[in-house]
Amino acid sequence: MLTWLTTMSEGKKPRTIDLYLSAVSSFFSFCLEEEYMEITVVKKRWRPKIPHSLPKYLDEFEYARVKVSAEQLSIRNRALLLFLFSTGCRVSEVASLHVQDIDFNKRKMDVTGKGRKIRQIYFSEECGLVLQDYLERRSAKPSDPLFMNKFGNGLQVQGIRKVLKKVGGEAGLVQSFHPHMCRHTFATNMLARGADLQFIADVLGHADLNITRIYAQIPTEEMLLTYQNIMG
Repeated sequence: MLTWLTTMSEGKKPRTIDLYLSAVSSFFSFCLEEEYMEITVVKKRWRPKIPHSLPKYLDEFEYARVKVSAEQLSIRNRALLLFLFSTGCRVSEVASLHVQDIDFNKRKMDVTGKGRKIRQIYFSEECGLVLQDYLERRSAKPSDPLFMNKFGNGLQVQGIRKVLKKVGGEAGLVQSFHPHMCRHTFATNMLARGADLQFIADVLGHADLNITRIYAQIPTEEMLLTYQNIMG
C-alpha cells in the first residue's frame, strides 16, 4: 500500500495525495465493517501536511469602497451588509434570525451556531440605527424573520449571497464578494484593533482556538506600518 502511495504521489500536490488517501481509507473502512479485513492498511502518519490558506477578506481600501456603495443600497440590503460586517455571523445564522432575537438597547442578540450552540453577538451603533429603520419601515412583528425577501418570506442563504455578489460588482471588487468574506473581514478588523484571539473565537463561535489563530498570520496595517518605519 505504501509503495502504491509513493508511486502515485510523484509530482502531486499535498491536497491531491490527501484526496487519494481519503478515498482509499473509506474503501478499507467499508471492508472492515463487512469483515472482509481485520485491520486497516492505511496509516494516519501517511497523510501529508496541508498548509492552511489565509482567509479572504477586504482590505481597508476595499472595505471603504463597499461601505460607500452601501449608501446607495435599499434599506434592507444596507442593514444586511452592516449586520454581516459588525457581527461576523455565518450566513446560515443570519438567515435563521428573527426580530424578537434582537436587544436594541444593549445592541446584542443570541444566535444558534454549529452544533446547536448558542452564543451572544453584538452589533455596531450604525448597524443598529439602520436595522431599526428597516424594521420600522416594514412594520415588522417580533415573530418575523429579521431579513425578508420581496415575497414576505425570510431571506435565505442563496438570497443573501446574491445580494453580496451584486454589491461586490457595484463596488468594483476584483474578487468575488460573499458572506464569509464579511466574517473574515470582521475578524481581521477586530484583531487589528487589539482584540485578543480568545475573544474573537468566542464571538465567531469557534470551538477550537487554532481555527482563529489563522487570522494572526495576516499582516495588519499597524504591522505593515511598523515594518515600513524600520525597513523603509
